[in-house]
Amino acid sequence: MKLQIRPIEPKDNEAVKHIILAILESYGCIGPGFASSDPEIEDMFTTYALPDARYWVLENSGSGQVIGGGGFSRLKGTSVEEGICELQKLYFLPQARGYGFGKKMLQFCIEEAKNLGYQEMYLETIPEMLEAIAMYQKFGFERLSGPKGKTGHNKCPVQMNLLLAANAVPH
Repeated sequence: MKLQIRPIEPKDNEAVKHIILAILESYGCIGPGFASSDPEIEDMFTTYALPDARYWVLENSGSGQVIGGGGFSRLKGTSVEEGICELQKLYFLPQARGYGFGKKMLQFCIEEAKNLGYQEMYLETIPEMLEAIAMYQKFGFERLSGPKGKTGHNKCPVQMNLLLAANAVPH
């Protein structure tokens, strides 16, 4: 299986929505307070076509099947000046796991966020996503005592933050 990471295209919207909902459902994370209720999952391409946002998909080059994705945008409820982005919708189907693409996707997101001038990267998740949390910690994300911004994900009790610039001061 030959896999590649590429920017999201309009044709990817349904596949990405399916992946997001399938993974969240497997963890019982469907409904208000979870990313499954975010309006952007209906049109991920348009959501991440903004100048301060990015989203990539993981595609099986042979079949053209999208089997994962991940990206970021400015954290809702924060100002441009605060320089905080949120890691968003980083999910992979089971057949895409174990190849190191989660790490590659996260690295893409971190580097591009730095290139866009973000000072911090924030994320929210659930305690059951142990592998994801361990990966975030390996990249330097630290747990917070409470949420930032206004994501609406009040059922995600794990909040983490990464300072992207050496001189960044957490907000």
